[in-house]
Amino acid sequence: MFVPRFRISLVSWRDAALTLLPFVLLLIVVLWVTLRFVNPAPPTTIVMTSGADGSMFQVNAGRYAKVLARQGVTLKILPSQGSLENLKRLSDPGFSVDVGFVQGGIAGLGDANNLMSLGSVFYVPVLVFYRAPQPIRLLSELDGKRIAIGREGSGARVLAEALLKANGIEAGGRSRLLDLEGKAAEDALLNGQADAIFLMGDSATPATMRELIHTSSVRLFDFVQGDGYVRRFRYLTKLELPPGSLDLGKNTPAQMMTMVAPTVELLARP
Repeated sequence: MFVPRFRISLVSWRDAALTLLPFVLLLIVVLWVTLRFVNPAPPTTIVMTSGADGSMFQVNAGRYAKVLARQGVTLKILPSQGSLENLKRLSDPGFSVDVGFVQGGIAGLGDANNLMSLGSVFYVPVLVFYRAPQPIRLLSELDGKRIAIGREGSGARVLAEALLKANGIEAGGRSRLLDLEGKAAEDALLNGQADAIFLMGDSATPATMRELIHTSSVRLFDFVQGDGYVRRFRYLTKLELPPGSLDLGKNTPAQMMTMVAPTVELLARP
């Protein structure tokens, strides 16, 4: 009976390498293309820099958190001093944050070149409350007064300084600019420690604004030069408050009032 003989030869590592090398190279190319061009899965946690406690910025961040939670995404909200601090956080690669609210008109104060806008979200009217026997028609009439403009890092302060400077009022001049915002600014105005205060969405709570609007001894500034302001500051929008739009029962305001407001954008890292 014939029994075939099998001959076992040693494996040639050179031949094996020549055979496997093209497949290894192809695998590396496929992985590189996948990582470079294929979008990764959406994150399950997003970090947002918002605003001061109770501010309009933080209130809106809370609304985003509820919507994202329904999609299985957790929104971690970081309080801040406001728009300027939000911009600085987003521009700092070493700070762990993904998105944030930034007021229009302050992009030049930070490095926004590597940031992208997800769109304008809402307006933040500039509310100037003051105490005076008669209504004032120009911001320049506040020259020599004590004016609360908000804390460093808030968009309210940046805009207040810009508007006052356009009216000849600057730090170091006859006026005294106070680092007060929100409830502290309201108390200073009511207690006679301030003559006027600037409030905006990132520096005051809606409750504080409502209280001042309904305080008889306090007046809300009417930007009668609204058209001039929006032409001078391109990031501002002119808004009109019809009679009774703030309180129908008390007919507040009693007549048409003009407001100016920047928009707030939701900025994100790419």
